Amino acid sequence: MTSDRGGTGTMKMRLRHLTRLGKVYPAGIVLALVAALGTTVFALGVTGQQPAIADGASWLWSKQVGEASQVNAVSGSVSLRQPMIDAQGHQVRVTQSDHFVILHDLFTGRVTSIDLTRMGFSGSLDLGTAEDTAVLLDGATAIVVDRTRGLVRPVDAGSLQAIGDQVRLSGSLVGGAFDKAGRLWLGVPSQGVAIALVVKDRQIAVVRTEAVSTPGHEQALTVLDQGSLVVDRGSDQIAVVGESPTRKITSPVSLAGAVLPARTIGSAVAITLPTEKKIVTIADVAKGGPVATMSLTPAEAQAATTQPAVSFAGKVYIPDQTTGAVRVVTPSGQPAGTIQVGSAQTAVELEVREQHLFINAPDTTTAVMVDEDGKTSKVDKYDPVPETSPTPTQQPLPTTSPQPEQSPTAKPSDKPGTQPTRRPPSPKPSPTVRVEPQRPGPPVPVTALAGDGRVRLSWGRAKAGSAAVEAYTVTWEEGGGGRVQVNGATLQTTITGLTNGTSYRFKVWATNSVGDGPPALSEPVTPAAAAPPATPAAPTAKLETDSDGCYTGAVLVSWPGVQGAADYVVTPLKGGAAGANPPQTVTGTDARFAGLTPGDSFTFTVVARNSAGAASDASPQSNELTVHYPPAAPTNVKGRQISANQYVVTWNAADGHGLPITGYEIRDEDGKKIGETGGTVRTATITSAAKLDWVEVVAFNDDGEGPSGYDQVTQPSAPTIAISSTSATESEITVNFTADGDGAAAACTFTAGGKTVSDCSSPAKITGLSADTQYTITAKITTFAGSATDTAAQKTDAGASGSVRATVNCEDSASNPDPNFCAAGVPVYNASNDNGSVVRRVHDGDTFPVVCKVHGENQNAGPYHDDKEGDHWLKLTDGHWISWVWLHFDNGDDVEAIPDC
Repeated sequence: MTSDRGGTGTMKMRLRHLTRLGKVYPAGIVLALVAALGTTVFALGVTGQQPAIADGASWLWSKQVGEASQVNAVSGSVSLRQPMIDAQGHQVRVTQSDHFVILHDLFTGRVTSIDLTRMGFSGSLDLGTAEDTAVLLDGATAIVVDRTRGLVRPVDAGSLQAIGDQVRLSGSLVGGAFDKAGRLWLGVPSQGVAIALVVKDRQIAVVRTEAVSTPGHEQALTVLDQGSLVVDRGSDQIAVVGESPTRKITSPVSLAGAVLPARTIGSAVAITLPTEKKIVTIADVAKGGPVATMSLTPAEAQAATTQPAVSFAGKVYIPDQTTGAVRVVTPSGQPAGTIQVGSAQTAVELEVREQHLFINAPDTTTAVMVDEDGKTSKVDKYDPVPETSPTPTQQPLPTTSPQPEQSPTAKPSDKPGTQPTRRPPSPKPSPTVRVEPQRPGPPVPVTALAGDGRVRLSWGRAKAGSAAVEAYTVTWEEGGGGRVQVNGATLQTTITGLTNGTSYRFKVWATNSVGDGPPALSEPVTPAAAAPPATPAAPTAKLETDSDGCYTGAVLVSWPGVQGAADYVVTPLKGGAAGANPPQTVTGTDARFAGLTPGDSFTFTVVARNSAGAASDASPQSNELTVHYPPAAPTNVKGRQISANQYVVTWNAADGHGLPITGYEIRDEDGKKIGETGGTVRTATITSAAKLDWVEVVAFNDDGEGPSGYDQVTQPSAPTIAISSTSATESEITVNFTADGDGAAAACTFTAGGKTVSDCSSPAKITGLSADTQYTITAKITTFAGSATDTAAQKTDAGASGSVRATVNCEDSASNPDPNFCAAGVPVYNASNDNGSVVRRVHDGDTFPVVCKVHGENQNAGPYHDDKEGDHWLKLTDGHWISWVWLHFDNGDDVEAIPDC
């Protein structure tokens, strides 16, 4: 694809997804949870406490240990914990309902579902990382929303497999959450509307469309208890879509760049405006007011690009990740307290689940609950360190966790909605973090294909944990139950001797030397004697391209339909074998796979199933293709001004997504190209007459241009210089010092007695000084950011007793044999003749003491000093020698008055 390298870089803000909390768990779930405590799944560790299953429970993510914890709002304690070793160190979005928890790893794009009823991992789906995609959950209803491509499709909340056809909406989408009536609300900026969707008969249906903004204006949307609120970022208009006709509210300030939580609980709404550094509050959206504004600190405005302020129970909660705290204010802006959650530079996440606000710091051990009265309760998400370990010898977690994403600093913009996500560095694990050897991960997904008295099972390769997977165990309870075990390299088996017409559900877990991992669960499958559909023909696989002809990273697989097929199971194969990439179940004759590893080669097979669940044999493999697409954003971008019009920009290599990086382009905050480098270069010096406040770096490969990495340009502080010590001989002062230009190009000078030396490397030496003289040394450093000075006093040595001062006399002339002889300097030797080694050179006008004289080789100064001639050699105070023909003495030039050596 040919890319326009002069164009503006694409900037996206990843929207947080907030979901609603379900009611009290049914009794069956309570029993299942309690029964599971004795197993390796959702274990409580050494605490031994039983889970309190009650309204207000929330699952919170802990990044360092890679674990989801269920926090009970009644007891304020952790009821259940579930490790996700595949996601350790990653940012994970958690979505939950009464029956399911869905974990979306934003680093890998992998989505995993946990079935709370049966206490196991039930499904897996790869969504990729190149799109703004989310899985939204309401009860047992799950919908995948691809905001960038405008696609909405229903999936089974347990298996995460498609249960109906997808719907394509016009243009990109905004927001996404369910209201209390179970309607999914989305904004469609290109049409200026908000729409509500529901799942009917396993299909997505649009049930309401409301005009809310000027078509083409950017939107921000939050879902209310009934309906939604939409901000027109291109105006001052706010639309409230409820059960009554749509109401318009006028904002007192510009709404450019407005951000909102995906879900708002209660009647009040907070609209955060990072560009304006303000929050607009609406005390009662149904009544249209009152409307008020309050100010944000710069740090709070920056934090709002990833976590906007949240309204809860009559107060507004404003996060500040620079301090790891949340400021609490009334809707009118009056202070109501501060909640400290993490340490400095700790990101915090705010989410309301019915009667409680949960504030989580994923990078730390800490979370805080707030009830409707404003009372806070601190939650320790990690297990305490046991006094004696019930497991094999404990090993510490890695000191550096895998990092997705060092994310660029969030950049304010006059282009609303373009702020990138900031991911602050993760602090080191707390000393009290539980450190256990790791069991394997879950082998999700489990695919079950029915036959006559048999079921063909396959599963994903489990993450090994602290040791290699030794075996996979398959169990089932129906028909008297059974158990099969295969070795750790086997990812499939066929269960025979089953009863036709009986529905079976299978559980598969991996085992290593530490123990059993959590189980993965199959969907119900019913063996039948009915003939299966015919085997599909070999599918065709191709890389998907966008409207510009760039590869998106997704693979499109298609095949001819088979008569009698109700759905198809499509499996990606790597090296001819299924592995970690989950298959997809679709009702049509095509499937889209995102998130396959770039640089790897894949083929695909298709199995047809009829309405009775009978499955065909797998089709022949498709053509093989290698996944590749435009590169990722360069990470750790750093911009620094070094002079009045020069800047140094550095970055880490971008992931080429299967292809080599061919080059990088450096742009200013308006997307204008200001520099470029080759694909192996990680630094650039930029000259710009215009002041640069932000820089961005974009990587290219043969598939095109990737997203930008950003940094706010660092301005150096005023320079500093400090003299630490000085020393002297008769004619030279040595200055030891420290100088700091804070990264800017610097010039340093040292002056004493009219003599100046320029040197920013310590020590500096000032020469040509007089003996036995008190000097004031002035040190100065200058950069474009300013200058600084320091002074010190130093006296030169008096020299040896009886010494006489001498002055060098040497003059160049164009008519001399060497016109530059004196400029080069008169030699000083290590012996009293010119056969010795030259140790240094002195110049016309230099003065220094001489100690004594000897007779040595005869010299003639020639035209450089009036043909002065003689064999006297003068010893200097440092023990070196110079011929007298170059000198005049303070004693009236009486060489005989100088003592013999």
